[in-house]
Amino acid sequence: MGTTGLFWSKRGEVACAEHAPQADVARWAREGWRPILQSEMKRLEYRCQHCAGTPIGHGTPKPVPLVLNVDDRPSTLYIRDRILRQHGFIVANADCGHRAVDVARQLKPNIILLDVHLPDVDGRELCQQLKKDPDFADTPIVLISATLTGNPNLIETIRTTLADGFIREPVEPDALASLLWNVLTAAA
Repeated sequence: MGTTGLFWSKRGEVACAEHAPQADVARWAREGWRPILQSEMKRLEYRCQHCAGTPIGHGTPKPVPLVLNVDDRPSTLYIRDRILRQHGFIVANADCGHRAVDVARQLKPNIILLDVHLPDVDGRELCQQLKKDPDFADTPIVLISATLTGNPNLIETIRTTLADGFIREPVEPDALASLLWNVLTAAA
């Protein structure tokens, strides 16, 4: 299998040949850089994080979806932001329900990743409100929570909130990105 002209590090950074460290530089070995193979581009389309979102690789460039990432915990918001960007998304963040609605109205995200527990509103109720709003009725919303458990609870939550998906924290980065891509594909 050939390479894509992209490289990634053990830290999760993706860079093109112009922006990756040179192979003879100590940073290359220290950060564990290696080429991204063609076979690894089947599920996700990786992009250089330094080329302002310009797709690099083979095939027709896909539009880059905007994710509205909503969580009241700054560390979680930051970690998810990094994960989503590394998996080819553009990300806008909001730390409460009211700010999420403001950002959503302004930016019109392609998908919303919504924490269930927010300081100013229950994420499940916010999901219902957004899905009943004509401006957001077709915007996929994925709920995320560490506290909701049990299949009957989850099925009922998704049914009553009109959510397009649910994922339990903690979540593996690839699983999170894969779920969002799948929900976006199903909504298209």
